Amino acid sequence: MKILHVGWGYPPSWIGCGPVVYVHTLAMAQAAAGHQVVIACASDQAAEGRPMFDPDVSMVEGVPYVHLRNRRVHMHDMWNPLSEAIDPQCAAAFEQVLLSIDPDVVHFHNLVGLSFDIVGVARNTGARLVASLHNYFPICSRDDLFFANAERCDGPRARSCSNCLGTELGDEAYHERHRLGVAALNTCDRILAVSRRVAEIYAAQGVNRELLAVDRIGSVAAEELWRDVGELRSRSGTPPEGPVRLTFFGGVTPRKGIITFLQAIRKVARPEQITANVYGGIGSELVDPIQSVIKSMSPLHASRLAFHGGFSQSDLPQILSNTDVAVLPPRWEDNGPQTVMEALAAGVPVLGTRVGGLPDMVQDGRNGLLFDDGDPAQLAAGIDRLTQDPQLIGVLRQGIEPPVTMDAHQRSLERHYRQPGPARPAPPVAAASAMDQALSRG
Repeated sequence: MKILHVGWGYPPSWIGCGPVVYVHTLAMAQAAAGHQVVIACASDQAAEGRPMFDPDVSMVEGVPYVHLRNRRVHMHDMWNPLSEAIDPQCAAAFEQVLLSIDPDVVHFHNLVGLSFDIVGVARNTGARLVASLHNYFPICSRDDLFFANAERCDGPRARSCSNCLGTELGDEAYHERHRLGVAALNTCDRILAVSRRVAEIYAAQGVNRELLAVDRIGSVAAEELWRDVGELRSRSGTPPEGPVRLTFFGGVTPRKGIITFLQAIRKVARPEQITANVYGGIGSELVDPIQSVIKSMSPLHASRLAFHGGFSQSDLPQILSNTDVAVLPPRWEDNGPQTVMEALAAGVPVLGTRVGGLPDMVQDGRNGLLFDDGDPAQLAAGIDRLTQDPQLIGVLRQGIEPPVTMDAHQRSLERHYRQPGPARPAPPVAAASAMDQALSRG
């Protein structure tokens, strides 16, 4: 089977981005299973004198990447919402990619930096179309349904995108963008949500419920953590000795809930019974708010807190081996947070919010504890509960199950790929191009 994946970013430049890692490792698993796999990516590369969205091929660990270069913007184009939906130059370049590869399946993962109309271009080839919902970009110009970086949002039909983004363009163009994004998804044969909540959100936005299916993604990093750290730890169920080691790791951004975490630390009843560690680079917009929360803490509370800066995937085994409980409190409807998958795979129970994909992975009282979004008092109460009853941490460890393997996930995807679809027109014929030759050399 010839499979074309479509997304944003590429390794190794963007290997810190969860969906980039996921698509790459999925492609390698599918290639190992005997499929012919290519990834077309919205690339940050430029080529002087070449047209917009100019395709170029490179190989990464045996996987061919078609870089669509010379794009208009690096990621989002919030001031030009309709250009994210309709871009003739992007559509024309993508059509040439399709003609060169002639895939059986086109699997869309991310349309950031591209345009929604490439889905219609793919429809005309006769390939089976599958979309995975890793973010909310087709229905939200920010891609996260998090209004003005402050609170959850029900989408363009409920709130003003112009006000959220500060563009002062009015909302008509954003409404049309939303309509075209939903229409593009409804052009697909199958739409895969990484959690039940994501399926609910997209259905509420107008996506055809009959096309939606929930399919939990696999993670090679989670497999390795389970093998090296988590399996033995979860079997033992041993409670921690000494202070409970809390860890927040990942994106230190408003939507990931870092302020909620810090406010909860400030409210912990017995700060001497915890240590609180933060791993991840801090965005400039959060430096002052974080400092303000820390200044409001008592000296004892503040002394239990440590910031360790950025980290890489290779650091996770050590970080999570030295963690008793992961505190992961996103405030947005986080589709399928990789950090939660990684923490559980390392045998670490999760304190998390009831949003997005978390309730699919964290069962309250079984492998973690859940609390309401943006409620630091509830989170502090959960931390206090664990310090008062450290045996509960051991019980939660025993409730952790093995992660979904990438091999099992790619076999599940193959079933979606092979399901019969409607009759399609024959793919158009085109002469061989330089990209054809590069792909054949790969």
